[in-house]
Amino acid sequence: MYTPDDTFILRGADGEEIPGDLYLPAHEGHAPVVILVHGFKGFKHWGFFPFLGRTLADAGFAAASISLSHCGLTGSTDVFNRLDLFERDTWGKRLHDLQQAVTASALGLLTNKRDLDGSRLALVGHSAGGGLCVLEAAKDRRVKALVTLAGISRPNRWSPDEYEPHLRASGAMTILNGRTGQEMRVGTQFFEEIAAHPQAFDILAAARSLTQPWLLVHGVDDESVPFDEARELLEAAGGNAVGGENARLLSIDNTGHAFGAQHPLKRRPPELVQISEAIIAHLRRVL
Repeated sequence: MYTPDDTFILRGADGEEIPGDLYLPAHEGHAPVVILVHGFKGFKHWGFFPFLGRTLADAGFAAASISLSHCGLTGSTDVFNRLDLFERDTWGKRLHDLQQAVTASALGLLTNKRDLDGSRLALVGHSAGGGLCVLEAAKDRRVKALVTLAGISRPNRWSPDEYEPHLRASGAMTILNGRTGQEMRVGTQFFEEIAAHPQAFDILAAARSLTQPWLLVHGVDDESVPFDEARELLEAAGGNAVGGENARLLSIDNTGHAFGAQHPLKRRPPELVQISEAIIAHLRRVL
């Protein structure tokens, strides 16, 4: 139903692949580029991403949905088949991957089917992908606009009391994927990197330096990333160079972390339609 118009592969962290699905508008003009970034335990064709990619394309944007190189999944499957990569994932690798995607988009390297306008480039990230997009936008002025969906405000979601016993016992924090039933390991290097370079992955600090137009979208009843984190990000944006005038928060009542969507997406919940309309309106106004 939401088949991409083209695909691409970029080279990511540690030489691993960043596969992407590209959704193109019907018109022949130079369309702006929107990079869609999944969250923790996500991938390019998870849940609402194909719907969002096609909806953006129908609105005149080229939407590139990527799977980060260490997301733990390769190919068209929706079961994690590279748990070894997932265990070695870090924020530094994620940031490297997104920078590769931004560079390829800016240079027009995503497709030979259409000339795209890489000078009008936006990032749309969900959950951890939202935090990642904040980090990238703060350091890369090629990014002209930003949307975060249920974006996180801090890179480490566990307290030391939660993860340190696991690291001592087995060298990894083990979590259960409720959708697939798989046990997934978050390796020691994930935690060591954040501890060694806290400023590099400080999402709130990055939010304080953002000047690009930013739409924050968050479900009031988010069960995974509390709504208070959206407030923290908005407050941080109030300390940036434009005094927060670039940032707006859209709160969605009676909805959670995935805005009513599931994987696979079998229906289009009204919250998802509302969000897609808000994203399109934001990007049309600022790109």
